Amino acid sequence: MANSQLEVVNHHDANLLTSLEMAVRFGKTLLVQDVDNIHPVLYPLLRRDLINQGPRYIVQIGEKTVDYNPHFKLFLVTKYSEIELSPNFFALVSTVNFSTTKAGLTGQLLATVLQREKPELELRRTELLRKEEEMKLQMTQLEESLLQELATARGNVLENDELVASLNKTKSNSIEIAAGLKESHDLQLSLEEERKMYLPLAEFGSTLFFLMRELRKLNTMYCFSLTSFFKMFHLA
Repeated sequence: MANSQLEVVNHHDANLLTSLEMAVRFGKTLLVQDVDNIHPVLYPLLRRDLINQGPRYIVQIGEKTVDYNPHFKLFLVTKYSEIELSPNFFALVSTVNFSTTKAGLTGQLLATVLQREKPELELRRTELLRKEEEMKLQMTQLEESLLQELATARGNVLENDELVASLNKTKSNSIEIAAGLKESHDLQLSLEEERKMYLPLAEFGSTLFFLMRELRKLNTMYCFSLTSFFKMFHLA
């Protein structure tokens, strides 16, 4: 997308079709916002109903046929989590869901609480996770190195002193890494127990947000964004 032109248009704009035609013709990236239904004119593009005319392709957009540029990209964005779309539509697109879930929000609020109340706890946990990933990578590299040495070894393996020494070193390193991983896992369990002390507060905050979100069904004035809720949570 960095090398293509990005154009943003609202789903209900009068110039939607014009923007779509130009994007298809010139290979732009078109981002359509506030989608609450799928305009029928989009389906030929989503299905890639391309017509081959010699060295070029064309596609039907409404009542027009437009030259199709292979660099064309289309993104449909909606802020409506309750939007209803047909199963046929989902078969034509790649879906990315950024909707807030209760479990996801609980995790974010827990991290927020810990950063304020127990910052050293989160730092230790982050460092442990980093070291654990490093050790897992080292273990993978050792396994690959071992397989490579065995694959390239010549003659009797047991009589190859250099290979035997290398294998013993690999075994020793793998034992150390395994012990380090177990120690890291045990420390993580201990840290998780400390984190659980603050879990009820995070769960309460998450429940409160979703209750507040239900208020918009009574009146649109009771509409609270996640950003504003986080600000209130920080101040609480």
